[in-house]
Amino acid sequence: MCGIAGIWNLNGSQLPLDTLVEFTDSIQSRGPDGAGHVLFNDNTLGLGHRRLSILDLSEMGHQPMYSADGRYAITYNGEIFNFQEIRDELQAKGYEFKSDTDTEVILSAWSEWGITALNRFNGMWAFAIWDHQERKLTICRDRFGIKPLYYLWIPNKIFAFASETFAFKHLRGFERSLNMHNLNLQLSGIPIAGSGHSIYNGINQLLPGHYAEITVDKTFKQQRWWHILDHVSEKNNLSLDDQKQAFYELFRDACKLRLISDVPIATALSGGLDSTAVYSTVFDIIKNEQLGRTHSNAQTAFVATFPGLAMDERKYAEEAVKYTGGSVEYLVDDEKDLVQRIIADTIRFDTVSYTPITSVSGIYRGMKKAGITVSMDGHGVDEMLYGYRDMLYKLFYHHYKKGNVNEYSNLKNIIIPTYDEISQPNAIQNIDNLVRLGNSKWRQIKHKIGNYVRNKKDEFDFTLPKELLGLGDNYDFSHLPFEDQLVLNETFVYTLPSILRDFDRAGMMNSVEIRMPFMDWRIVTFLFSLPVTSKIGNGYNKLLVREAMKGKMSEAIRTRTHKIGIGSPVEKWVKTDMKEWILDHFHSKAFQDNPLTQDKKFGESLFKEYNDNSLDLRKCQKIWVEINAQLLK
Repeated sequence: MCGIAGIWNLNGSQLPLDTLVEFTDSIQSRGPDGAGHVLFNDNTLGLGHRRLSILDLSEMGHQPMYSADGRYAITYNGEIFNFQEIRDELQAKGYEFKSDTDTEVILSAWSEWGITALNRFNGMWAFAIWDHQERKLTICRDRFGIKPLYYLWIPNKIFAFASETFAFKHLRGFERSLNMHNLNLQLSGIPIAGSGHSIYNGINQLLPGHYAEITVDKTFKQQRWWHILDHVSEKNNLSLDDQKQAFYELFRDACKLRLISDVPIATALSGGLDSTAVYSTVFDIIKNEQLGRTHSNAQTAFVATFPGLAMDERKYAEEAVKYTGGSVEYLVDDEKDLVQRIIADTIRFDTVSYTPITSVSGIYRGMKKAGITVSMDGHGVDEMLYGYRDMLYKLFYHHYKKGNVNEYSNLKNIIIPTYDEISQPNAIQNIDNLVRLGNSKWRQIKHKIGNYVRNKKDEFDFTLPKELLGLGDNYDFSHLPFEDQLVLNETFVYTLPSILRDFDRAGMMNSVEIRMPFMDWRIVTFLFSLPVTSKIGNGYNKLLVREAMKGKMSEAIRTRTHKIGIGSPVEKWVKTDMKEWILDHFHSKAFQDNPLTQDKKFGESLFKEYNDNSLDLRKCQKIWVEINAQLLK
């Protein structure tokens, strides 16, 4: 896991080495263990690398790395978890290896199979390979975009790429500026992380499952090498019992593969279903299986706690740890210098979020202080198995509009338990009012007549127009049934791309690699091949995971339905620790002069709301987003 960067002066001018060094080293936190900066192509092209040592801690893992014949050079960020299997295959073909890295395996695989080698890789990656012979640069990203890769393409002038948008603040000759259209989309809650765009002019992101070739004739072409729809053409017709057995075998193997490491590993544990499934499975693997290349320190859970707040999940994490008997570290956010840390983290985060990244970053900051370099996390399964309440509501409204009484009545019984006990009565009343209305015969007839006569788009269709995000046909799922559109869009367009971006930055700003067993491509394609009845049923969402984990984790958590999720306590912070700073900020000259400021009197109304004690969570989030945007430079 590392930080990568590169610059190609397409106008043929010489690239000063210190320009490459400054650009690359601006993301030093991604790789504090070493650096490499090399010029190619008559000193017009440079590849940079910041190393976070995880596999083969020796200098043999130094990058940029060259293939055995010297034809290819690579700068690479990620992990190919099945590299040992691929290495064995290549050795049988006569390839020899000097290191124990997966980087060298990528280079040999590229030499043997070219671009088709990507289909053999099980992992997460972003890399650039320079071909000395054809004088061609290829950049590539993994199937789901777990690892980031941003680029700047100015025809006939420059091509530059890096692991983070932050690096482009340090690219000489380039004046980074905000793209107001994209920023306003982000500020209004419309996610752009999955679109290939950023909030900065000219800085785009290579799409997941894509690669691009940049040649000496100054052409740039992005092409897809992997598409989810090519792997889920038919629904899985196995019984639920067979499905859960097949899923667990894949999941356990995905966890086992991700335990390969020469440095300490831990689990980021929230106390929810997903992270507890990862933690419990990892613990069982270490306890009961013979493992080869796994660090002896790989069993500790790290838990973010928020004493006294509703979002605190410590009691659930305690249940998870009690089941395994493992070790745990509970992290309590140190409020000393909180504002300064929020400012520093936000500037480094380099985009907009509805809550500060600081609490998420704090998990990995705590890990790093404890000597941990790799974290096992539970991301990905919520999006694939209707894990969010709003997804369930969207499905509910879809069936309600269609007049499908049984479907939306069953969904009601799944939605209500996702609320805490205090909020459930109000949620029940709201849904019951709709259900009673929908159950009337006249309402059902009206649905059918209206759908037939108008043939119009569903008024409860929550998909964003692809034109708004500039996606083109890259992720167009509109021809599929709504329930499939919902999970595919959440995974590839809306929620998950933002989560992958946020956690990558939160981890890497603390020099911690995050691994996600649920994002193993075998699991993803398996889950997307299942019918909706395997994902929602028996009063639960994420049904298959719950069924597969019976007897393998705490039963209280396996059956837990109330979802909280990790995030910063923005309402508490805005009302207490951040209050003085916020009021000062909105009354400052910098706020008045900032071109992003639309309401110059925002500070006056805010002062009144503080005095009236009328700030709610939504307002606190709005306050934070305003500040977040103005911290971007």
